[in-house]
Amino acid sequence: MSACPSLLQRLRDAGLRPTTARIGILQVIQAAGACGVAADEVFRQMLLRGTRVSVSTVYRAIHQLEFLGVLLQGRGEHSQRSLYRLCPVDAAESAVVRMACRGCARSVALPGTPLRSEVERRAAEQGVHPALGELVLQVDCLAPQTCAAGAPVADRVH
Repeated sequence: MSACPSLLQRLRDAGLRPTTARIGILQVIQAAGACGVAADEVFRQMLLRGTRVSVSTVYRAIHQLEFLGVLLQGRGEHSQRSLYRLCPVDAAESAVVRMACRGCARSVALPGTPLRSEVERRAAEQGVHPALGELVLQVDCLAPQTCAAGAPVADRVH
């Protein structure tokens, strides 16, 4: 197994034994990057890599990793599918505020602790606290020729 030591350490820190399935799942999710990946796609990628695993094992491991704070769950831009990505490990990474277009999935990072701190302060004033990890603002980009979100609301695919 050629897993990145940080993935092994994440499993150990969560109190989990680094099994072939868990390591493979984390590798697939890590390769997907900040956009995240759906559980069924993780299963497909595991099979393509030659890792024998059942779909129930993939779903069970993903939910366990999310519960233990190793993964973050988000939503797809064009659907309500759950997408999973790794939780940030350092403060600089978790301070990022990201704008993601709901139509074309284009994503722009707005690094900086002051912006994140201001959002958290305002949220606390309203009695809420943003989830740990990257903060994502859903936006509609201004490029209607390349973005489904630029179409009139009635024409958008949901």
